[in-house]
Amino acid sequence: MSGSDLRLLALDGGGVRGLSALMILEQLMEAVDPDAPPKPCDYFDMIGGTSTGGLIAVMLGRLRMSVADCITAYLSLSDRVFRKTQHRVTVKGQVQGRFDADELARAIKEVVKQQGLPEDALLKDAPKAGCKV
Repeated sequence: MSGSDLRLLALDGGGVRGLSALMILEQLMEAVDPDAPPKPCDYFDMIGGTSTGGLIAVMLGRLRMSVADCITAYLSLSDRVFRKTQHRVTVKGQVQGRFDADELARAIKEVVKQQGLPEDALLKDAPKAGCKV
């Protein structure tokens, strides 16, 4: 691979469907090196995503999680945040989302702390990070 090539990973949103993207990524990393699959942050130059894909991108890229660790964290987040409830309609007729934003914030802070960072850490890229998010 020449020095000007970039390895990009784009992750789409879609609630709990982010799990399928992680399972595919796990197989891809095992294909790269079956004996010692690399962390995505050590393989890709840039990882980005929308919605839950963005959350996964932060876990893989900024928090430098392995795919297996990210799957575990994502399953925990999904159980806590994406409850199987109907859309709620407010008194004003506005439809609220299927997830609990406060619970999402608490769950993300917990994942950040588990990775050895303060729960209120800024999640922008480190200056010398090889992988940008």
